[in-house]
Amino acid sequence: MGELLLVICGMVRSTDLFFRISVMKEVPVLAIITWEHFINAMIVIPIIFKHRKDYAKMTLRDVFLMLLIGCGSSVCGLLFFSKAYSYMNPALVILLQKLQPIITITFGILLLGEKPGKGFYFWALTAIIASYFVSFSMANPFSGEWYKSAAGVFFAVLAAFFWGGGTAWGKLLLNKYDPLFVFGNRLFIGAIFAGALSSLFGSGMHVEKVFASSNPLIFKFLYMALVPGFLATFLFYKGLNQIRASVSAVLELVFPLSSILIMWFFFNKPLDNVQIAAGAILCTSIIIITTRFSARKQ
Repeated sequence: MGELLLVICGMVRSTDLFFRISVMKEVPVLAIITWEHFINAMIVIPIIFKHRKDYAKMTLRDVFLMLLIGCGSSVCGLLFFSKAYSYMNPALVILLQKLQPIITITFGILLLGEKPGKGFYFWALTAIIASYFVSFSMANPFSGEWYKSAAGVFFAVLAAFFWGGGTAWGKLLLNKYDPLFVFGNRLFIGAIFAGALSSLFGSGMHVEKVFASSNPLIFKFLYMALVPGFLATFLFYKGLNQIRASVSAVLELVFPLSSILIMWFFFNKPLDNVQIAAGAILCTSIIIITTRFSARKQ
């Protein structure tokens, strides 16, 4: 049953592509992630209220980590992830997120004093080299196409940095607080930060388009926040509790694979042979890193 839940999770997450790509043509990325965070914040308010007594035991370090998770992992991660869509095939953006375990383990080494297993650096380097060919294939490094892809890779790697780092920052908090308390604050703080960014640096919330009488965007925002967001996360953790880490590492590849197929058949954006081969090497390296090295830390 756990295996099925993770497969469904990956497929559900990839359906975000049908909505995010079209919505980005109508409103700025900052407005999109602000609406997503506002919707999620409304859902987690009861969770935060239930665990409100936990605020009394928070230290300055805990507050700082909460801010890193809420502002960095939740908002900046999603902002840079969405921004990368404008510069390269979204399926490649998603595939590059497989670098997150490398970033998480690196943060674990630096922040938690964890020691990577033998061979970690070899497989990490292999994954990084493969990610280059996933991103650029055999494009000329001096061409305009290469520079456009480089901008997309920059934003995609920034997203992986914030999401991978969020796992390490979250581990420090989960030793002391209930997971729901941490998760709720991540989304609530993220909503406040996203709203502030949108007010100061964005072009507003585009309420007239979100609640337009014809073709309103609010339903797309609700789907993106609740289905690929909340539902997929629930299915992921529900399935993860029922299977081994080695199995989950393989099944998590359903998300990028499903995304590649969606972009290929519905948006006519296929990968070339070099990108497919590099993607296979990247995924293999990450499976090895996840099963051999992440498992040792648990």
